[in-house]
Amino acid sequence: MTRPADAASGGHPDRLEQTWADPKGLYGWFTHVDHKSIGRRYLVTAFSFFLIGGALAALMRLQLWRPDNTFLGPDLYNQIFTTHGTTMMFLFAVPVMQGLGIYLVPLMVGARSIAFPRLVAYSYWMFLFGGIFLFVSFLLNAAPDVGWFSYPPLAESLYTPSKRADVWAQLITFTEVASLAVAVALITTALKLRTPGMTLNRLPIFVWAQVVTSFMVLFAMPAVMLASTSLILDRLVGTHFFDVEHAGDALLWQHMFWFFGHPEVYIIFIPGTGIVSTIITTFSRRRMFGYLAVVLSLVSTAFMGFGLWVTTCSRQACRNWARVFSLRRASSSPCQPARRSSAGSRRCGPGDLPSKVRCSGSSASSRSSSSAASPA
Repeated sequence: MTRPADAASGGHPDRLEQTWADPKGLYGWFTHVDHKSIGRRYLVTAFSFFLIGGALAALMRLQLWRPDNTFLGPDLYNQIFTTHGTTMMFLFAVPVMQGLGIYLVPLMVGARSIAFPRLVAYSYWMFLFGGIFLFVSFLLNAAPDVGWFSYPPLAESLYTPSKRADVWAQLITFTEVASLAVAVALITTALKLRTPGMTLNRLPIFVWAQVVTSFMVLFAMPAVMLASTSLILDRLVGTHFFDVEHAGDALLWQHMFWFFGHPEVYIIFIPGTGIVSTIITTFSRRRMFGYLAVVLSLVSTAFMGFGLWVTTCSRQACRNWARVFSLRRASSSPCQPARRSSAGSRRCGPGDLPSKVRCSGSSASSRSSSSAASPA
């Protein structure tokens, strides 16, 4: 008798597996779109860039080991400093968290695959080519040397006439397009491809953390992309967005860059809190205490993270606004204890653990209450 699944596949039970199997050979390695494979690629590539960035940091420490060291020249040191910061912020911190989301979110929500799998595969190649572009430029003595933040007017053609700042601006386009593509796929997967019966109030906290982070990416990354595109237009086309000698505004760069830069702190931090919450609740065999409060704290942290960018701008130029935004920074701190305490703050009860396991807190409280009740 033919089963319904076999009948749906034309009587061949292996046809479904063949449909979802990865292509073979070298061509298949470049073209397959399985989310687990892409997630592993993201993680391996991001950690490879992390090791390279760590090696660059070690070179800087060797230069700073003693005064008047001549191990690195000033020009090479500036290139290493900029390449290290750019690697850690754009090629490791955000991609490694998104790689975890690509691998785990479809599995956690019961989806067959991630939404827009070819778009996610394309994002990986954009990310990889951006990293290769940076390090090939470094080997050719053309790496950016204006800091990972690339502040004008230092990054303008007047003070950096070489192509080094152009390399940085082009790298930003590669990496941020990749981040935007992954964010769209993760949001669509979590909201539209959930298994039947998995409502939003049943999503794992890690999935919520990835969704919140992806929405932050949608709003933060376009700002730095516009900033880097405006900078490269200033340098190559002759526009004057940040050129102060032609009525440009160098402070505009700080606002556009840190509107991305400060939320990026939470883009890195929020998935980490989702990982910790998921691990603690799983291995302690407890349900999340205050599930709604934890989700709302993730959302509120992301929302307030966009109102803090002025605190990282130049203090002299933004000293009045910095006071206001510092108060907003303080207002975001109460959201953190809600996540830290909700995973493990539920009190032990006799029905929570097997009979052979005793809750030390409950036994200690019972002993204290009994000793207090007994006469002296």
